[in-house]
Amino acid sequence: MIKNYFKIAWRNISKNKVFSSVNILGLALSMACCLIISMYVFNELSYDSFHKNLPDIYRITEKQDQAGTLYDVAVTPGPLAPALQKDFPEIQNTVRFGNWGGALKNGSNTFEENNILLTENSVFSIFNFPLLKGNPATALKSPDEIIITEKVAQKYFGNNWKNNSALIGQIFTLNGQTDFKLAGVAKDLPQNSSIQFDILLPITYLFASDEWSNKWNSNNYHTYLQLKPGTDVTAFQKKLANQLHAYNSDTQDLLQLQPLKEQYLYSKFDFHTDWGKRSNIKYVQIFAGVGLLLLIIACVNFINLSTARSLKRSMEVGVRKVNGASRKQLIFQFLTESILVACLSAILSLFILEWAQPYLESFTGKAVNINIYSPLFIGFFLLFILIIGLLAGLYPAFVMSSFKPVSIFKSNSKSKSGKSFWQGLVVFQFVVSIALMVCTFFMYRQLLFLQSKDLGFNKEQLISIGLKGTLKEKSSLLKRDIELQPDVIAVSSATMSMVNVDNSTYMEWEGMQPDDKFLITQANVDPDFIPALGMQLLSGHNFSPQKTNDTANFIVNETAVKRMGYTVNNAIGKKVDMWGAKGAIIGVVKDFNFKSLNTNIDPFIFRYQPQDRYFNLFVKIAPGNTAATIAQIQKVYKQYDTEFPMSYNFVNESINNLYLEDTRTANLIMLFAILTVFVGCLGLFGLTVFASEQRIKEIGIRKVLGAGVTSIAGLLSKDFLKLVLLATIIAIPIAWYITVVWLQNYAYRIQISWWVFAMAACIVLFLACITISAQAIKAAMANPVKSLRSE
Repeated sequence: MIKNYFKIAWRNISKNKVFSSVNILGLALSMACCLIISMYVFNELSYDSFHKNLPDIYRITEKQDQAGTLYDVAVTPGPLAPALQKDFPEIQNTVRFGNWGGALKNGSNTFEENNILLTENSVFSIFNFPLLKGNPATALKSPDEIIITEKVAQKYFGNNWKNNSALIGQIFTLNGQTDFKLAGVAKDLPQNSSIQFDILLPITYLFASDEWSNKWNSNNYHTYLQLKPGTDVTAFQKKLANQLHAYNSDTQDLLQLQPLKEQYLYSKFDFHTDWGKRSNIKYVQIFAGVGLLLLIIACVNFINLSTARSLKRSMEVGVRKVNGASRKQLIFQFLTESILVACLSAILSLFILEWAQPYLESFTGKAVNINIYSPLFIGFFLLFILIIGLLAGLYPAFVMSSFKPVSIFKSNSKSKSGKSFWQGLVVFQFVVSIALMVCTFFMYRQLLFLQSKDLGFNKEQLISIGLKGTLKEKSSLLKRDIELQPDVIAVSSATMSMVNVDNSTYMEWEGMQPDDKFLITQANVDPDFIPALGMQLLSGHNFSPQKTNDTANFIVNETAVKRMGYTVNNAIGKKVDMWGAKGAIIGVVKDFNFKSLNTNIDPFIFRYQPQDRYFNLFVKIAPGNTAATIAQIQKVYKQYDTEFPMSYNFVNESINNLYLEDTRTANLIMLFAILTVFVGCLGLFGLTVFASEQRIKEIGIRKVLGAGVTSIAGLLSKDFLKLVLLATIIAIPIAWYITVVWLQNYAYRIQISWWVFAMAACIVLFLACITISAQAIKAAMANPVKSLRSE
């Protein structure tokens, strides 16, 4: 019996090639996209699941009190972890991480390493980061030890590093200053780890020399806890909240727990305080939603065409019922056809998947690793086919099996059953397509706006050079020689990078009310900084180049002036006390964006204290000969640092990278929007072919009576175009609402323009017209003799 069902199903698929092709292609495209999205979502949700202690691992974060307003930050004071472990018996273990980087040398090999974490031995007890070489019980307990990963070992010691008996104990030199001996090699971290590192250094190395790491009012470290099994987390959170006040009576900041399992997708901290791999649950939800919509649209196509064809197959149903077929058998027959179509689509989707995967990874920047031969994938794939087959075929099967033989033979198959249903499904398809297209247009417009907005400084042709080792103290000499190069317009030293700057502190000011403190971002710059970056002084004057150390003066931005209760003009001369340096405001600079445009501009204060180290040089170069100018700057840099290569980046590119995730999301949604329109048009094409076949005799009679091609094509097209127009009217308010909600994520955003809605509607209507007209014109030009000769 089952063999017979499949044989009949195959005959029906082979007989109706147009309908079958439309169904199979539409389902295959949608299934391929849905599989990719499913793997992506599964991968995103699997982050950190490999840690055996995952349910008991939490990160401590802070709610910082700024004049009564609480701000979430991911960093905590250095002394916090040991203090908490001493005071709370619920804590089984603690570990701290600090973010670090620098030039690392072993023998003749030197590389710039930017993924270094400072940590302690307990990292191997809390997390599952196994050592392939070395002893996890003792590693990093000495301040002169270093741990590297497999890929770093291969980089420094070659492919045969595992057989190197003298590996442990090898000496590495950081920034030409500090030596470390190799204590172990860690297994490369899984791709789905939110904590990422290439190198581990002992945290005691920095604590011994950096006084700020030991202070309670300096937040620089991530703090993790492993709670004892069975701990009441809610009760512990209440006990923990105000504990910081016990260690530092000057603060009202609160401590809070963040489960490690939520760290990757639910963290909303500034990336300068929250390093590691991070994503956003909203992207997972968007992709999952769009993938589901694509699949629904493909199923809608199948339902539309099957329901429309039910009129043509009604005679078949009548004959089967007269010959004794039960409704159950008919439902099984139609579901068999649906599942067979789903199987064929699934096979085609695998080819599409294999072909498209590298392009998608390049397009989106997301690794989608799919092993189609794994038992898990095969099981998921077979279940996927069954679900799609049932979803797509269930409604047509029940509709067609419900036909009554007497009604069928009496009406001569002229019933219009199900017409309103498939019309509703066509409207639904194009509502989704138009809404996605409109939303994508606005996403691109917003991203273009962010990339072209005036940031309050000139980011073009501006490069930032990172200073390492002793160059941090000798930056003035390097700066002097770079200034002498042709095509170099200006050079300035600074401690900031101009990209998501987050080095904040508290200060006191003249006229300050009690407890009216707020965090202000600070940077140490030289007198050339403001003119080199094209910033605008609104009042007062710049730092004096004649002074070698201007500790008594400060320059603030407009937002800081307003927050202190001054105006741009009366702020000049007001007294300020920051870090014990008492001085006055000598200038007010126009507000500039030093963080992502997702956030508002914060208060900012510049100081000029060249006895402190500088970390960056900003070089403004003339356009037209950029490559040669950078090559010349590298030669100058090499004179001061013979060991390490110059690391630099263009500031405008670094700023654009802040919106990389949004850009990739927009790219994906645009791709899916195009696919939804394409799949929707496939359905329209199939329905138009069917409508032409159903009205073939009517078309022949109209042609004999003198109707032209235009009028007949219009007759076949108008019903479908009405549906697309109705979909447009419904989609516009939906797209407007989604766009308004999405734009709320940005502090600086575009206006919603009516012409975007009109343009998206026109594009979809145009594509629908082409799809419908192509078949309608073909039907209108057919020879009426062929369609009427049976009469």
